[in-house]
Amino acid sequence: MQKPGFEPENATAAMLKTVSLLTILLLAGVSRAFAIADTLQTAKPEKKLSLTPFPALFSSPETGFGYGALVVPVYNFGSDSLTRNSTGQLLVYYTTKKQASAQLSYTIYTSRERFAILGETNYFDAPIFYYGTGNTNRETQKSLISYKLLYTQNRLVKQLQKNLFLGGQFQVIRVGKAEFDSEESLLNERPAGELNGYTVVGIGPAFLFDSRDNSINAARGSYLEIGSFFNRKSIGSEFSFNRNTIDLRKYFPLSDRQVVAIQGKGVFEAGDAPFRELAYFGGHRNLRGFYEGRFRDKQMLQTQAEYRLQVLKRHGLVLFGAAGQVGEKLSGFGLNKTKTAGGLGYRFMLNTNEKINIRIDYAVGSGGTSGLYFAIGEAF
Repeated sequence: MQKPGFEPENATAAMLKTVSLLTILLLAGVSRAFAIADTLQTAKPEKKLSLTPFPALFSSPETGFGYGALVVPVYNFGSDSLTRNSTGQLLVYYTTKKQASAQLSYTIYTSRERFAILGETNYFDAPIFYYGTGNTNRETQKSLISYKLLYTQNRLVKQLQKNLFLGGQFQVIRVGKAEFDSEESLLNERPAGELNGYTVVGIGPAFLFDSRDNSINAARGSYLEIGSFFNRKSIGSEFSFNRNTIDLRKYFPLSDRQVVAIQGKGVFEAGDAPFRELAYFGGHRNLRGFYEGRFRDKQMLQTQAEYRLQVLKRHGLVLFGAAGQVGEKLSGFGLNKTKTAGGLGYRFMLNTNEKINIRIDYAVGSGGTSGLYFAIGEAF
């Protein structure tokens, strides 16, 4: 199978240059921030930059076994107790299923949390299985597809009052030409414009409420994120559609060693969204036990809950369950169409100061699907 590549058209090349420049600027900005942090640390000993580098080893049904390097920087930009730690992740990996990726993500709180900056810039070269669209499909329907993906998504929000932020966000997504292993692939049913590679550009509002005590591994507090992307040809997008999202999380500390975490998430789309931009669940974060993207469509609702028990200083156990479904219209949703999943997990705390965990989860989904996940950081 020929490796897919980006198309050479002038518009595409210009878009790729734009995305590349944004990525470089983000990397440079984060690097500069950490350089400043080192200087501030000398003048103000209470400000400390924590860098946790370690080999990245993980596994999932989508990736197989993966290996690479991960760096987790943590820094506090405030000089008082009002400012939470800013965190980031820089991950580079390769997998036994010939998938390669470089990922940068971050959550930054400025002094006194006047502003919050959240974003990610990722590159993927990842063959995956495609099952078509809708809330029902069969294992025999899948086909192996491959494309290159480069995207950046960022939001800047201003504090209105404690823990409450409002602002805007933008995204640029470039999907390369899709290759697939069979002419009978359901991907052939999609419009030709999606298969030859495409660009999506969107802007929109962002609302954030965040009272979590730790953005990496929360033990108490709430998180609510509501946002929209209006993707339009007038700003460079090849497809016009709206994508509205809501992500609600709540953390209940039962004791010093026990936490119950709950998440509800929804994605609601209108317009001509291409195949990769459709809402989906599965993978190591949402409805573990299902292959990532097994079910995808314009609308998605999912919820999950975890009981987390810290057994020893570095060792913990997790019990989790989840439910969700997708569909073209919300009016077609029903309890009898809900997919469910659940499982058990083990946690080993790599960094006790920042509560960075290695997690191993085994999950089983309705319909007999299952997955073993080895990852870094909590699912939510």
